[in-house]
Amino acid sequence: MPVLFDHYRVPTKSIHLLHQFLLSLAKSSNPTTLAECKQIHAKLVVTQCISQTHLANNLLSLYSKCGQFSYTHHLFDQMPDKNVVTWTTLISANLRNGYLPKAFDMFNHMREVGESPNEYTLSALLRACADPGLRDVGLQLHGLLVRCGLERDKFAGSSLMFMYFSSDSDLESACCVFHELLERDIVAWNVMVSGFAQVGKFGVVKRLFSEMREVHFLRPDHSTFIGLFKCCSLLDQVRGVHGLVFKFGAEVDMVVGSTLVDLYAEFSDINSCRKIFDYMEEKDSFLCNSIITAYTKNNRGEEAVNIFKDLCRQRMKLEQHVLSSTLKACFELEDLNTGVQVHGQMIKYGHQNNCFIASVLLSLYCSFGERADAEKLFRRIDDKDIVAWNSMILTYAQLEMGSDLSMQLFQELRRTTSLQIQGATLVAVLKSCKNKPDLTAGQQIHSLIVKSSISHLTLVGNALVHMYSECKQVDCSYKAFLDIVHKDDSSWSSIIGTYKQNEREFEALELCKEMLADGITFTSYSLPLCISACSQLSAIDVGKHFHAFAIKSGYNQDVYVASSIIDMYAKYGNMEDSKKVFVEQQQANEVIYNAMICGYAHHGKALEAIKVFSMLEKNGLMPNRVTFLALLSACSHGGYVEDISNFFTLMLHRYKIKPESEHYSCLIDAYGRAGRLEEAYEIVKRDGSEASWRTLLSACSNHNNTKIGEKSALKMIELNPSHHASYVLLSNIYSAEGKWEEALKWREKMAKSRVRKDPGNSWLV
Repeated sequence: MPVLFDHYRVPTKSIHLLHQFLLSLAKSSNPTTLAECKQIHAKLVVTQCISQTHLANNLLSLYSKCGQFSYTHHLFDQMPDKNVVTWTTLISANLRNGYLPKAFDMFNHMREVGESPNEYTLSALLRACADPGLRDVGLQLHGLLVRCGLERDKFAGSSLMFMYFSSDSDLESACCVFHELLERDIVAWNVMVSGFAQVGKFGVVKRLFSEMREVHFLRPDHSTFIGLFKCCSLLDQVRGVHGLVFKFGAEVDMVVGSTLVDLYAEFSDINSCRKIFDYMEEKDSFLCNSIITAYTKNNRGEEAVNIFKDLCRQRMKLEQHVLSSTLKACFELEDLNTGVQVHGQMIKYGHQNNCFIASVLLSLYCSFGERADAEKLFRRIDDKDIVAWNSMILTYAQLEMGSDLSMQLFQELRRTTSLQIQGATLVAVLKSCKNKPDLTAGQQIHSLIVKSSISHLTLVGNALVHMYSECKQVDCSYKAFLDIVHKDDSSWSSIIGTYKQNEREFEALELCKEMLADGITFTSYSLPLCISACSQLSAIDVGKHFHAFAIKSGYNQDVYVASSIIDMYAKYGNMEDSKKVFVEQQQANEVIYNAMICGYAHHGKALEAIKVFSMLEKNGLMPNRVTFLALLSACSHGGYVEDISNFFTLMLHRYKIKPESEHYSCLIDAYGRAGRLEEAYEIVKRDGSEASWRTLLSACSNHNNTKIGEKSALKMIELNPSHHASYVLLSNIYSAEGKWEEALKWREKMAKSRVRKDPGNSWLV
């Protein structure tokens, strides 16, 4: 940037002006770029001012501020003369970048070369000792502070108080330091206010705030208010502190404004959030992030996206937190287009390789099945953290045949990085194991989990239970369940669901008893599973007990609990009770309506099913594929051929739902029952699934239609030559028409192909 020094017109020999210029840059809130630092460095070398320690110190500070750690160390090593400011600058730079051991090594080296630390050096190190694990080091620094005669210094004392408050909530030691200070400035008071606020001593905070203002006449600043905000556990308390903010004219402070927006968002007071945002004349990235996050947290993603778009129109530079929060709003709205716009802003402002934002965007692309975009983004991320790897593994896991891809990426993670494999990573891989062929991969991951000694963890154990359930390994699922030390509702729901899905309903109900004995009560997850198990067992008395519990606990208004109760009564043949539960629902959605339509369909009550469907449309709800499947089934069993045709057309054209084999089977069944086999045949040719051909073949058998029946049987044999039904049905059709030779021929073909008919069985003895 050649204009930089021309603008400031720094004379070559004027060290004073050069010093002032560097000092102003060091104190500026605007970040200095590497190119600017290099230009300044070159100017100092050319003017032979680089040997001036105070100028080199300022340059050292600039390098560390712009994150150029290697340049910072290189300049430090080249400096002929170093003073306490030089050492403190480098120690602080190491601490800022999280290099604590290096910072303390530098501190020890500083003392070895005879340079005494000042209050700023010790203050920086004391604040780093706020971590409870470094408390002993902090105590040693306190001793050194006393030896140096700095224990009553306001600057070092404030850091010492902060260390005691943060490391072990040692209120007594912090208070002793505070009372020993020669001068208590606003920083010291703020540390006291914040320290007592974070441990919930609200009475002490109130007294300190009053004493600071009324006795010592100190004006609170933004840090004081941030400390007061920590006391707020109720909305009225937030409003009270907000009043103080206005009283002292701090309402225009960006930090205070952002914190207020965050607090009001926690209490779902979005109107107050918006008023604060609109009141601020200047808006920085922190405030913008706060308002976008506020809307996202309160399920108002549309407003969050609108603010993001306004910021783009205003050409405001968007920081990583703003972009990340906007992407979370895109999740809520299922808005891929805005997510792509955010991706564009990431590239525009140089965040495209930022792991923090890219991981969120990666998850968004995954949720929309944009595998190619997700892979490109993943490969371009610099220094991928474990979250990014987990997101990509999960992307592959969600694919229909993603087990191999997930395992390959997992192996790459282990082979090419030094990242520590977490439980979340193994859970992500386990989610790719969704059926029996994936069992071997799932068992390999299970062995890694056992080696890592984390099979007892709730999250990991739940994932293992689910994996074995998907692979139909009920006993293995139960063993994984037993390994979980702290079984939560999800653990019990998973194992109960495993037994129910594998037609072991009685054992599922036994597990319900064990769950209650373990002190875990029913929730909206476990209760529907138990009620559904009762439906399969026709255990209506037990089901009624579950219904009573649902009413007492308020779960009867939960859509999944209510729909399972409706289904239970319907399967028992009690449509009156199903209807009562349906009518009681205050906020019925598609799930509730589907359960009721399915109930009527189960009993062939087509007119009642159609009536419920009309109610669904009238209430502005959107039918889905399940709704239409139940409706078509009801019309098919009731013989309403014209109605089923109309509903099929409605599904296809108005609601844009693509028919699946089950929908076609209902339509074919209706036409088949009515003897309209030619029309049914035309429909089957459109679908072409085995289920549709089987339905048509059965209809041909009932109506003795040899011509279409033969075509259907041949197609069935082509699709599934090992299934006996097509041979038997076609043989029966020929037999009914007296074509004994043809019937015998197909029986012989069946025998030659070694296709065996399943033996009949009966529950009657």
